[in-house]
Amino acid sequence: GAFNERKAYVPKVIAKDEAQTARLQEVLQACWMFKHHTPENMKIILDAMQEKQVEAGTRLIQEGDEGEVMWVIEDGELDCIKVIQGQEKVVKTCKRGDVFGELALLYNCKRAASVVASRACILWELDRETFKAICYEAAQKAPPEYEGFSAPAGSEAAPAVSFSEAAPAVAAAAVAADEEAKADDSDASDDDAPDESAPVKKPVRPPGRRTGVSAEASKGDADDWVPPVYEKTPEERASLSNIIKSSRDSKIHMLFGTVTQDTFEKILDAMFIKKIAKGENVIQQGDEGDYFYIVKKGDFDIFVKKGDDPPKKVFQCGPGFAFGEMALLYTCPRSATITAHDDSEVWSLDRTAFRNLVVRSSEAQFKESCKFLNSCDIFATLTQDQICSLAEVLEEEEFDDDEAIVEQGEKDDKMFILRSGQAVACIAGEKGEIEVKQYSKGEYFGEIALLSGQPRKASVYAVGKAVCFYITRPTFKRILGPLQSFLEGNMDKYAKYQDAMKEAAGEQLDEERDAHEDEDLHSSAKQEKKPKVVRKREKKQEEIKVEKKVVSEAGSEAPPETLADKVAQDFKNPALVTPSDEHVVSDAHMMMFGGVVPGQKFTMDKHIHCRSGFEKQQKGEEDYYTWTGTTKLKQPTDIAVLCQKGQKSASDPTPNQDNFFIHHVGAITMYGVCDGHGPFGHLVSFRLVQTLPFYLSKSEHFGKNWEEALKEAFQKAQEDLEEFCKLHTINIEASGAAGSVLVLEEQTVHIAFIGDARVMLGSWNRRDSRMIFCTKDHKPELPEEKARLEAEGSEVREVDEGSWRIYLKGSNFPGLTMSRAFGDTACAGISRVPEYHKFLMQPNDQWYAIVASDGIWEFIEGEDCCNMTSKKLRLKGTRETVEFITSASRKRWAHVCGDYCDDITAVLIQWNAPTPLEGGNNHCLTVRQFQPPSS
Repeated sequence: GAFNERKAYVPKVIAKDEAQTARLQEVLQACWMFKHHTPENMKIILDAMQEKQVEAGTRLIQEGDEGEVMWVIEDGELDCIKVIQGQEKVVKTCKRGDVFGELALLYNCKRAASVVASRACILWELDRETFKAICYEAAQKAPPEYEGFSAPAGSEAAPAVSFSEAAPAVAAAAVAADEEAKADDSDASDDDAPDESAPVKKPVRPPGRRTGVSAEASKGDADDWVPPVYEKTPEERASLSNIIKSSRDSKIHMLFGTVTQDTFEKILDAMFIKKIAKGENVIQQGDEGDYFYIVKKGDFDIFVKKGDDPPKKVFQCGPGFAFGEMALLYTCPRSATITAHDDSEVWSLDRTAFRNLVVRSSEAQFKESCKFLNSCDIFATLTQDQICSLAEVLEEEEFDDDEAIVEQGEKDDKMFILRSGQAVACIAGEKGEIEVKQYSKGEYFGEIALLSGQPRKASVYAVGKAVCFYITRPTFKRILGPLQSFLEGNMDKYAKYQDAMKEAAGEQLDEERDAHEDEDLHSSAKQEKKPKVVRKREKKQEEIKVEKKVVSEAGSEAPPETLADKVAQDFKNPALVTPSDEHVVSDAHMMMFGGVVPGQKFTMDKHIHCRSGFEKQQKGEEDYYTWTGTTKLKQPTDIAVLCQKGQKSASDPTPNQDNFFIHHVGAITMYGVCDGHGPFGHLVSFRLVQTLPFYLSKSEHFGKNWEEALKEAFQKAQEDLEEFCKLHTINIEASGAAGSVLVLEEQTVHIAFIGDARVMLGSWNRRDSRMIFCTKDHKPELPEEKARLEAEGSEVREVDEGSWRIYLKGSNFPGLTMSRAFGDTACAGISRVPEYHKFLMQPNDQWYAIVASDGIWEFIEGEDCCNMTSKKLRLKGTRETVEFITSASRKRWAHVCGDYCDDITAVLIQWNAPTPLEGGNNHCLTVRQFQPPSS
């Protein structure tokens, strides 16, 4: 319909003489972006380009600026420059035939690098409108790489002009897959950008102007097309459905995640099994695409041939991974050869079914979204082009009855539009939450946080099932600038609601008094009074189901005054409580860990030590640091830390015994949590958060063999701990720490741990929210652990049903609860050998990790934690999510243990976070510093 039509592109004509035209034609013929255009399109491009001559030293592009034009180099040289660790560095030199500046036009993002002419140049300039109308698809297929920033972090693909609007979800999946493939040889797939020098068979293309990704389906497929149905057993159908829904390949979730259940069932009907013999090519580089594949069984090797070099194996994919979609979406040749590593099976979907079921389904949903946005009063002033742009970037989220969509006091940057269902806004006061407004389909809320960054002024809850669209602040500013003044005019409404609440308390008394007054006066007063609909909201109570556990710590039986004296004495020894200069990681860009300070009370934050070349910034009570680090991920990494004191007894003199570290070295980030226990657990954990990353970074296996590097670091940290404690007369027979370390090297996650400080790895993607992995505690009753301990002479006893402890044989000391830990030297057989796991993350995977002490995990299992946090993370970000899971844990401690609560530490890492960072940075770390109590 008309709501889904973009403004027609009007070709531009810039006058040129014959010599200029001949020169321009010659240089364009050598440029990858213009090789395969039709004569009609080439004429439009030639007419629209403008000659530009620049002198040496001219800066044509400034990193971080907006971009409206791109250039092709006819003569001269230019340097591409990025700010790396605070300094400008040349990362690429562009010469004749190269293009630059197209990334900002392709992704609707800010300039990814600065470009400076190193000598006098002749350039040809092309405007944004012509680029989007004519060159978009070619640029999307094979963007050049500027040292790994070919797809700027946080960018969103710009819409292509086509006869039929491109299906955004499918296009996004294709772009994501394409960018993922170009990350580097280690994670390439069938969908790598084609190399112009490779011998490829040119596909047959429809005549006339090139179209967007959906044009083929829209123009070439009949409305009476009947999807094929291939017979399957119920088991085969269930297996295929499970493969699609549980696949670790993000492309599958982007392609199929938005289709309706009816369409999904038709996709299952239309897929059939192909058996592929070992050594057989299922896809050949250069061929036209005919099928989309999902691996059912076996492994496949992916080879890419570039130029005259022999084909190179770049990746291996197994069950659940998909390939072949790019050739079907873009009518381009296969860009890799995929060979069965062994006898294998794949689920296959033919080209016509793929385009009709996947692409057209996405198009239909896009049109429906545009229609809905046109029905919303708030968007009445937008042009249809702006409506289409908005529909392409809106995110959708579902909410259950009474689920909080936004919560008063939270900080985030999203505005919500209610797509279906109802919602109510409530403001908390002295007498509980008061309902102040009701929302129905098409209404919006959350604009204050979006515009100003202020904490939420009210909570909004779903009434029954509700579905919301939401938009973030950066996207709003880019697309919906015209609405800002309108929204700002409504920002005082919550202040009016607050006034209503204050008056509501006395309203009933006023009415009772008024009832005794003269009827005429009473009627007049009623008319003057503003009508109020104010009622208290009855909130559903959270049902907390946890099993009671033994929570007392080994070694805590010492007389409080004796332990208090010892702790006080320790703070007089600087070597025990001051960071060690000998364990500084000299080449780290960021070093952060917790300190120890006396006098901390329940819920107080950890004292933070930070050695960094990056400037500390502040946002409210939080400190945060941003920096640029080498990474294969496509969007920023967002990190939040919370480390708070527990409450073990009224007379507990020990400081917070939890600690953590975060180090960034080159392309490697190291995260760790140490959960101290026993009388001197705080000293043990403080030492470990310095020595563990130090010995890890100094290992000869660092960056080569992570399992060995981590094993060596854990052992050396234990040796150092024993020597250090002996030197300073610290008894660690019954004092120690659990320890967990997570390392991200480019896109591989390495996990090593001992004890009960767990690591949970999950996906926060809306269509793929799930727990990927969670460590399991090293308990003495586990057969392998029990056998080792008893073989070394220790005794393992069940002291209560399901509760086992470790003792010196024939004694009641020390009663340790973990079979692997640092310290804890009294019992033989306590191991410091870490359990190791690794996971390969694709460059676009929306994964996250929580590395936390037992304060989180005592009453929350990994699967529950993922269910509680994945949506929260999508909507609220890392800071609010880490606060939320800490609060949820503390509620459970109170429910089971009353006033007793363990120390709580959580490091939350969100990879490929949705919000871009300022200044081109790709890492952000937020932490709250200890504030001494006011006297």
